[in-house]
Amino acid sequence: MSAAQRVQKFIAALGYMGAAALMLLLEDDGYELVLLLLGFSLILQGFQAMVFYFTMARHMVDGRSILYKGVILLDFGIFTLSITQRADLMIALYLLGLNAFSGAVDIMRALEARRFQAASWRLNLAKGILNISFAALAVAFGIVRRDMRHLTWVYASGLFYSGVLILISAFRKTAIVYIQ
Repeated sequence: MSAAQRVQKFIAALGYMGAAALMLLLEDDGYELVLLLLGFSLILQGFQAMVFYFTMARHMVDGRSILYKGVILLDFGIFTLSITQRADLMIALYLLGLNAFSGAVDIMRALEARRFQAASWRLNLAKGILNISFAALAVAFGIVRRDMRHLTWVYASGLFYSGVLILISAFRKTAIVYIQ
């Protein structure tokens, strides 16, 4: 990883942690910030995927799937920004889906890394377990109890946790493979 990428990751991590702190400070209105962050991040990811498709992926095998992914993410982002009613349920469903999926993927990666005796399998396993616990908390506070304040806390803690992980990866030494 280059020095510029490390600085970029460091700034992104500070942004994640700052947004989490802002959500916790807003308390009752924090869910509106959650909706804005979810909506704009989905729109941004959709645009990035579409730009990648039009610049490179259209020449790749199965590159059209990247275009479809971009359009779907863009639609979800616009849909999220347009929600005014039942926002608690939508936030809970987003948190449930994203955290449960990424938790399952992290656990599978950890088990595979353990099979290959890699050093980072414990961190991946901890990430996966924590993501699944965030999904369970999203179900408990968002779907069962309909408590927006605690659901905002769950989202903010997940955002802060992601910022810490990005910060750790920014300062971690990366292995360089030399091919002779």
